[in-house]
Amino acid sequence: MIKKQIMLGGLCLVLFAIMAVGSGSSSGKKETVKIEGESAAEKASEVDEGKEEKTETSSKEEDEIQYEITDTNFNYYTNSIGKVEYYGYVEITNKGDCNLYLANAVFDLEDNDGHLLQSDDYVSNAPSVIKPGEKGYFYNGIGSSLIDDGVSTDNGINLVPQITIKKATGEPTRYEVTDLDMREDNYGNPKVTGRIVNNTDEDESYLYINVIFYDSNHKVLAITGTSVTDLSAGGKTSFECSSMFADDTVTIDKIADYEVIAEESYMQF
Repeated sequence: MIKKQIMLGGLCLVLFAIMAVGSGSSSGKKETVKIEGESAAEKASEVDEGKEEKTETSSKEEDEIQYEITDTNFNYYTNSIGKVEYYGYVEITNKGDCNLYLANAVFDLEDNDGHLLQSDDYVSNAPSVIKPGEKGYFYNGIGSSLIDDGVSTDNGINLVPQITIKKATGEPTRYEVTDLDMREDNYGNPKVTGRIVNNTDEDESYLYINVIFYDSNHKVLAITGTSVTDLSAGGKTSFECSSMFADDTVTIDKIADYEVIAEESYMQF
């Protein structure tokens, strides 16, 4: 029986939705992590010789921004219409004492010689802000999952995420999620439906919902998301979110658990 985990609260994530909360510094902690081939999930938290770390922060702020890459995943496959598709994520665990903002990520695809094959900047975060001890994710979203037709995979293909983490200057509102259900959509993909409840005194014009799917060992299988608009104070609205635009190899029988996070759109500069 699927156990439904509901996180009250919010998520920030979408790179195309902009709501500035606070006036954060542009400084942050940046690093590049190489995730090789399709077996990257077995290399959780490993940062190999392809890793670079660039620091633009003061030593004091750098001490505050403490995190660990605790899991990674990358795989690619030929989909039902003959296109090569990929999916990847990077799991970040907050190891410090302050809230961290998952500011930005770019997913580069490289061959085994480090040659750049493709670069995708449409990468989502889930959630946008993580508290000490919490986990968060960067994952490739809708529109960036197809590998260009002209890209050859003969010399291998590796995911090389460039991630930027900042000290959070605000905390997005997270909303209650109710009436959850999961089933297959018409294409055989897992789909989650539910309702978002606004128990605050403020109207919300745009919020984002992330769904994280777990296997029986509570390892992340895939992450996907959707958005809703115009949620009035004291009101509720429905949503549905399919894994169609996540990892197409994840089927409903592989999912032992899932988590839904709903939060206002959040971005800091």
